[in-house]
Amino acid sequence: MSTTRVLLILLTVVSGCVDAISFLRLGQVFTAAMTGNTVLCGIAVAGGHGGLAVRYAVALIGFAVGAAGAALVMTGHRRETGWSRAVTGTLCLELAALFAFWLLTQCLPATEQKRIVNVLLFVLAFAMGVQGSTARRVGINGITTTVITSTLTGLVETAVWKAVGKVRSHAVTTDGKAFEPTAAALVWMWLSAIVAYGIGAAMSSAIIAKWSYEVVWVPIAIVVIVLLTGHLQGRSQSQQMSM
Repeated sequence: MSTTRVLLILLTVVSGCVDAISFLRLGQVFTAAMTGNTVLCGIAVAGGHGGLAVRYAVALIGFAVGAAGAALVMTGHRRETGWSRAVTGTLCLELAALFAFWLLTQCLPATEQKRIVNVLLFVLAFAMGVQGSTARRVGINGITTTVITSTLTGLVETAVWKAVGKVRSHAVTTDGKAFEPTAAALVWMWLSAIVAYGIGAAMSSAIIAKWSYEVVWVPIAIVVIVLLTGHLQGRSQSQQMSM
């Protein structure tokens, strides 16, 4: 598995971590899985639960603003696959949002944290919006890091096509180069992303029970690792191209 795909799968772990944090600590709201928030927002509105509806709406807005912020960072950079300075910049933005979330939870007492739940939701959703946009920029087909539904769809489709002997062509980009992976490679790649999301959620759930919001250091650490590795990889690719 290429370095870029491994990095995106690590970011999928981050999504699982963050969704578990927001769901368990911020009123059962997702900050990466926007499909679920849309459904739950509709249910809350129909049931007359205005406060809940607002929370889901805040997460949706935060995600959209994060995606917009990443798009602004990438403005002026031509769309290309693989790692680039624009991707490094957007991940720095995500890292800043996660760190801001940690600061808010540490500097404010528990009573104040409850009063700013919508702010905390917005910050986490913003980080995930940035990450989702970044994943699209990197360009690995089927790994969005935040949308597991489409990943699961691709996995099942490819598995069925392989079973009946009619596998369709999937152009996948890795480390800036396009290639045609085998059906088995695609299934393994997408399955890895789904499992990674579950692992992230499980880790956060276990850590929250003992250390509460300190759990956010798990996604922060993962993003730092991805950021540094990707940056070094991007520099190496640039040097090879200039030779």
